[in-house]
Amino acid sequence: NDALLRHNEVLELEKHTAELTAENMRLRISQLETENEQLKDLSDKEDLPDDVRKVIKERVEMLNRLFAARILDKDTIVNAYDEWLRQEISDKERFMNSNRLAFKASHPMFIKYLEEHGLTEYEINYLCLYAIGLKGKDVGNYMQLRRHYNISSEIRSKLGIDEHETNIGIYIRKLLKRL
Repeated sequence: NDALLRHNEVLELEKHTAELTAENMRLRISQLETENEQLKDLSDKEDLPDDVRKVIKERVEMLNRLFAARILDKDTIVNAYDEWLRQEISDKERFMNSNRLAFKASHPMFIKYLEEHGLTEYEINYLCLYAIGLKGKDVGNYMQLRRHYNISSEIRSKLGIDEHETNIGIYIRKLLKRL
């Protein structure tokens, strides 16, 4: 009887986890759809530099492939998309630069604010990883940096935020929404 009760609890927990995962995926897809529309609007602007226009085009193509893969729910398409995505993020420097350029196009005031506070291109690339939703540990792991906290400290100093004032990821995401 106890084993059956535990089994039912495990099943309920798995069901709840699956529901949360599905809701999280719906939210992410909604955010991606919004970003896709914003990027399409941006790509029509004639005053954008070629490198920014190229990044926007790549991002729109990536988002369109993601939507197609999810709509069709075909494993072969999803696997091909996942492989393409792995390749995109495997070249860290290229990905981080393209990520910054995408933010420069979609959130120019955000990038301008960071530049006005004396942040280097490298530091802005670093913060753009937070802006896409990564947490500090994730940023450090992706960049494979042990001195990740030193960079964070230098950036906090330039931005004038105290180490204990707020989490840098939360600060960056609020700043992104505000600007």
